[in-house]
Amino acid sequence: NCEVLTTLTPDTGRILSKLHTVQPKGKITFGTGIRVAHLALKHRQGKNHKMRIIAFVGSPVHDSDKDLVKLAKRLKKEKVNVDIINFGEEEANTEKLTAFITALNGKDGSGSHLVTGPPGPRLALAGEGGAMLGLGASDFEFGVDPSADPELALALRVSMEEQRQRQEEEARRAAAASAAEAGIAAAGGDESDEALLKMTMG
Repeated sequence: NCEVLTTLTPDTGRILSKLHTVQPKGKITFGTGIRVAHLALKHRQGKNHKMRIIAFVGSPVHDSDKDLVKLAKRLKKEKVNVDIINFGEEEANTEKLTAFITALNGKDGSGSHLVTGPPGPRLALAGEGGAMLGLGASDFEFGVDPSADPELALALRVSMEEQRQRQEEEARRAAAASAAEAGIAAAGGDESDEALLKMTMG
């Protein structure tokens, strides 16, 4: 069953709290889920904003190739982009989802992406300081074409720059702390040497 957990909102906290309530259950109905998401996007407040659906797929997709291509053509006509993160079901889904994205992008388009992650512990590690997954096989920084989605590309670039600055600042603090400790130890060593020298001389 597909259900809408929250109406469209700019409140990130509300979205995250609803995401935490999601429990894996039932069978995946990919096509229905995309249609429900598209319907929700039609009721957005800012009609000038581009429509984008991000789908996380972790089970075999049972929709037929024909139905998926038909859905993709309809979404393309409505100017909806779809990014799919397919994990754990590489063999079962890659062909179907690739056909869906290809039909959605058309000959010239590149606004929709498919990322397929193989099953295993690598996905969990990628979220814990491991390598970040790109958004498809492209030569663009972070896997996003800046001309197609400049806001996303800028947000990713700013986020990476802030992370780099945080890491540099932490490294500077650690270096300063270890230098200060070394200085105290050296000063303490000099004092004890002087005291020993005075004792032997006196």
